[in-house]
Amino acid sequence: MKHLLRIAPLIILAGIYFLDISCGKKHKNPYQAPTTYILISEVDSGIGGWPPTDTRDWFEGDTVNYIYWLEHGSTNLSVLLDGDAVADSGSIIMLSDHLLQATCDVKVKWKLFLDKAVYYSCPAIGDDGTIYVGTGIFMMTTSGSLWAVNPDGTVKWSYPLDYNAYSPAIGPDGTIYIEDSYNNAYAVTPQGTLKWKFNDFENPEHVKYDVGQRVPAIGADGTVYVVADGLYALNPENGNRIWRFNPRAGGSCRQSPVIGADGTIYVTIHQDDFFAVNPNGTQKWHTRLDHDYEMSFTSPAIDDDGTIYLGAEGGYYSWIYAFNPDSTLKWKYSVDGKYRHVRASPTIGSDGTIYIATKAGGDNLTAKVIALTPSGTEKWQYVVDPMHVADDCYTTPSVGADGMIYFGAENGHIYALNPDGTLNWTSQLEYGINWSSAAITSDGTLYIGTSAGTSYQGNLYALRSSSMGYASSPWPRFRHDNKNTGRYGTN
Repeated sequence: MKHLLRIAPLIILAGIYFLDISCGKKHKNPYQAPTTYILISEVDSGIGGWPPTDTRDWFEGDTVNYIYWLEHGSTNLSVLLDGDAVADSGSIIMLSDHLLQATCDVKVKWKLFLDKAVYYSCPAIGDDGTIYVGTGIFMMTTSGSLWAVNPDGTVKWSYPLDYNAYSPAIGPDGTIYIEDSYNNAYAVTPQGTLKWKFNDFENPEHVKYDVGQRVPAIGADGTVYVVADGLYALNPENGNRIWRFNPRAGGSCRQSPVIGADGTIYVTIHQDDFFAVNPNGTQKWHTRLDHDYEMSFTSPAIDDDGTIYLGAEGGYYSWIYAFNPDSTLKWKYSVDGKYRHVRASPTIGSDGTIYIATKAGGDNLTAKVIALTPSGTEKWQYVVDPMHVADDCYTTPSVGADGMIYFGAENGHIYALNPDGTLNWTSQLEYGINWSSAAITSDGTLYIGTSAGTSYQGNLYALRSSSMGYASSPWPRFRHDNKNTGRYGTN
């Protein structure tokens, strides 16, 4: 009997097809494993987000969402998909293999946690690379400390102060001088022991202002000049008073003295009285700001021709004064905007440009950095992050050897501006950078202090920069140099 021989579908285990002899056709295996593609993600340290550095298989057609952001201390986030720039967040449809890369510049070399905020203190750096900085904040703590930190970020020692600390200054023999918020002056050896303490004030009940900076100035002969109820000259060996200058009865000082090329000391006493004092404690000249309601919280800067630049504020407004060495007014620049007060100090670039930072102002005005020519005309203004209109800028700009201008703001960011006033980079460090200004070393390291959140603890940061030291200028940073001497011509 003839019959039609049919062979049931046969699964060929080694293949992926059914064999149907009756029709001679091949069919795709419905049980075949889905097609997969590989996503390789490479993420630099200093970047947060997802996916992390990984190699993973994804099914064909899957959607992979990605998002990246800069962590504190990093800048210049770049995201590439198969070598092409893409947004820092988005989606990938997996229809082929992909390479996702997120890169950044990690600015932080190290961060040292301190028990209190680095609020009013700008780091000073000794000949051996030791970094000295003070801690403490008004209204929040009752005492501060002077810290000595090794260049690798480890603590060398700390010395307790009676009250909150301003910026330290370093003498020719390495002694560290620092004032606290009650104007006590301390001399501390490089080993961290007290050499002497001065509080022999003529008027012990003088006003102790809760803003500004009172930092010792160091004369070429080592004489230490401090301010309180007037200007004092102290013997660096024992802290004994050499002389006191204050022709204004009852007047107290809000800011730090500076020293000119000929040894003249310049200081503001009370509010609107600006004095030039001879090294022997006698008055050289006296001038006043334009109005008796004006006052200065800034430390003056001195130009190569002897011009003295000084910030002032009063009522709604602020100004930058330029005085000739004979006390006459050279020019006066008015800062635009109500309450955009100047409490940072002026600095000078290699081409003579004067830089000054401002507070934020009323009517949602943001803080600014302003560049002025030596004749007092405005070159440019940089508006600090408009997303943080209430955040002030107290830090004095520091000018690097490559012309970069570095400053911090209360929004916790440090900024690097190009010489034309455009932003080169910015990075968030902490909740706030207040009166601390950056010190720059010859290897390009920036040192700056912060206040960390509402607990008012702090950190000292070491950051990478492109500037190998300071601009070749008469006054490139707060207090002139890395020892915070406040003296023109100091190396």
